[in-house]
Amino acid sequence: MKNTAFPEAGPVNMLKVSSNITSAGLSFIVNGIEYPIDYPEGVWDKVPESLKPVLRDNLALAVSMHLPLILDVDGIEFESGRPFLEPYLFQNFIFDVPSCTEVDGLDTSETMRKFMLKKYEYAKEDVAFPLIESRMTLNLPGRAIVAMSYGKDSLLTYGIADEIGLDPEIVYIVEAALIYEQKHKIELGRKFEKEFGKKLHILTHQTGKLRDGERLGVGRTEFGWGLQNTEYAIELLPFALALNGEYILFGNEQSTSESYLDTGGKWRVYPCYDQSHLWSVHVDQITQRLSGGIVRTASLIEPLLDMMIQRILIRRYPQFAKYQMSCFTETDAGKNYRWCQDCGVCGKMYLLTVAGGMDPRKIGFTRNMLDKSHKHLFTIFGGKSKLTYANSGLGREEQLLAFFLSAQRGFAGGLVEDFRTSPLFTEAQERQEDLISKFTGIYEPISLPNALKDSVISIYKEELALIDF
Repeated sequence: MKNTAFPEAGPVNMLKVSSNITSAGLSFIVNGIEYPIDYPEGVWDKVPESLKPVLRDNLALAVSMHLPLILDVDGIEFESGRPFLEPYLFQNFIFDVPSCTEVDGLDTSETMRKFMLKKYEYAKEDVAFPLIESRMTLNLPGRAIVAMSYGKDSLLTYGIADEIGLDPEIVYIVEAALIYEQKHKIELGRKFEKEFGKKLHILTHQTGKLRDGERLGVGRTEFGWGLQNTEYAIELLPFALALNGEYILFGNEQSTSESYLDTGGKWRVYPCYDQSHLWSVHVDQITQRLSGGIVRTASLIEPLLDMMIQRILIRRYPQFAKYQMSCFTETDAGKNYRWCQDCGVCGKMYLLTVAGGMDPRKIGFTRNMLDKSHKHLFTIFGGKSKLTYANSGLGREEQLLAFFLSAQRGFAGGLVEDFRTSPLFTEAQERQEDLISKFTGIYEPISLPNALKDSVISIYKEELALIDF
C-alpha cells in the first residue's frame, strides 16, 4: 500500500515482484521472468501450511532488495505481504554495501544515498508471522543440515558433525550465476554420495540468477551476494523440518568477522558481513523464530582461522578432503576441472596446504601455484584481488606466515624463493611467534551452541597439540 502523505516528486519507475506458493516450493516473477525455488520430493510437503506464506513474503524481499540499485529503478512493488524479517534483511544489506562498492569501484556514500531513496511497497501491510501451530513435534536425533559447497569450510564442518554424532545431511544449493560450479559440484556430490552412502539433496535455486549482473544486462556486480547466507538459512529450513534437523550448519570461520576501513577512512568494510559471528547470531534467531524454536543455525568452525581449517581437514579427514573445491570456476580456466588453478582462491588454498605441511595433490591440484607465473594472484607481492578479505590486514598476515612456513619447510624455487630473499622474510621471522599464535589459535566462539561446544573444542585441542611449526 502506497504512503500518500507526501506527493511524489515525479513519475515513479517501480519494479514489480510477484510470488507464488507452488507444489514444489516457491516462485518469484521479476520483469515477467519466473525464478522458482524447487525442493526435492518430500521436502516442501513437510512444511506447515501456515509457514509457507511467511517464507514467501520474506524471501521475496531477500532475493530482490538489491535490484533497485543495479537496475536503476525507484523501488519495488511486492504483490505479497510485508515481511516480518524486514529489519533483519535491511541491516544485513546496509552493512554489506561498503564491500560491494569496493568490489564494483563505486562511491559508498553516493551508493548509500541512492539506496536510502529506494521504495519497498507491499500489497498487504499485514505481516504474516509464524504461528504456534507451525511448531512441529520432531523426533530430534540431533541431526545437522550442512550447507555443502565442497569448500574446505563445509567439508570440515561435515567431518566434525559426523565425528560428534550429528548424523549430517548435506544440501547443495545450485547457484546458476556461477557458470561451471554446478557441473563440478554435482559430480563431486554424486561421488561423495556413492562412497559414503549419504544422499545428496539438491535445492534448485533459480533466484540466484537475480545476482547475476551479466544475465540482467548491467555487467558484473557484487550487489546481491551480501544476503546469500541469510537467504540460504531461510531456504534450508524446509530441509531441517523434513529431515529431523536440529541444526543448520554453515562454514563461517573466524576470519569472516574481519573488517577494515576503506581507503578514505570513512566506511567500515566487512568482506562477508552475512557470515560474521555477530550476524550469525541473528541468523540463528531467524531460524529459531521461523521454526517455533526447533531449528538452530550455527558454525562449528568459528573458533578457527583458514590455516588450521585447511590443515585439520586434510590431516584428520582425508576421506573428505579429497573432494575439496574452493575455486569458484568463474572463467573458462575452470571449465573442465574443479580447480581452475588460475585465480587467487586457488593460489591461497595451495599456499595454505603447503604451509600446513600437506601435499596439495591430495586435494586435487595438478599445477604448482607457487611458481613465478602466479605472482599476480598474491596481494603480498602487490597483486590485486576482487576478494576484499585478501586486501585486509589479516589477509596480508596470513600470506606472510604461510610463505614463511613454506620456506621453513624447504619448499624450493618460485615465489617462495622470492619471499625468502625479500624483506618480507625478515618481517615474518621477527613476528613468527605472534603470527603462529594468531593463525593457529582456538578463538572463543559466540555462534557455537553450548551443547556442542565441548566436543568440538576437544577436537581442535587434539589437532593443536600435533602442530609441527
